[in-house]
Amino acid sequence: MKARVTTLLPLALMLLLAGITLWLQYIVSEGSGGAAKPPAHEPDAIVENFTVQRLDASGKLLYTFSAPRMAHFADDGLGEVLYPRVVQLGRDGGDLVATANRGTYNRRIDEARLYGNVQVVREATPQYPEFRARTEYLHLLTEKGVAKTDRSVIITEGRSILTGVGMVVERDKRQFTLQSQVRGVFDAPKRK
Repeated sequence: MKARVTTLLPLALMLLLAGITLWLQYIVSEGSGGAAKPPAHEPDAIVENFTVQRLDASGKLLYTFSAPRMAHFADDGLGEVLYPRVVQLGRDGGDLVATANRGTYNRRIDEARLYGNVQVVREATPQYPEFRARTEYLHLLTEKGVAKTDRSVIITEGRSILTGVGMVVERDKRQFTLQSQVRGVFDAPKRK
């Protein structure tokens, strides 16, 4: 009987040691009550010189989104771009073009946020002069044709100049709204 106990004693000690080791590993890595480490904010894809085009149900081009460099992050599903360019096609040819130093976009690329030296330009048409807005931040809802900001804005349309804080541009309605602290000079077109 003593031979069996002395043979099983080292095996029992090894099992006890293995159990304590597993328990300590659990305590240190997860079970300590502290928050688990979130996944690192590292890009899972990097693309250079890309263009994404969005079509409507009939195959007509709605807008393009392009940039010289894009990084996509799996942890939050967002993409970050350098020098983005978004072109929303107007129904009557007055395309709305937004550019910036950097930006982010969501998974469907139907919502983007532009930062730093943001410029929005609507090309001139025979009926309307060129529209240009400059700000430091712009939230684009590309499917809806809406661009908005809560920051300072300088707008020129033809020879009219307006400044204000907060702006909403609606591409299809061909209108913009300044929300506060509006100042400017309006140059009325000459009647024939």
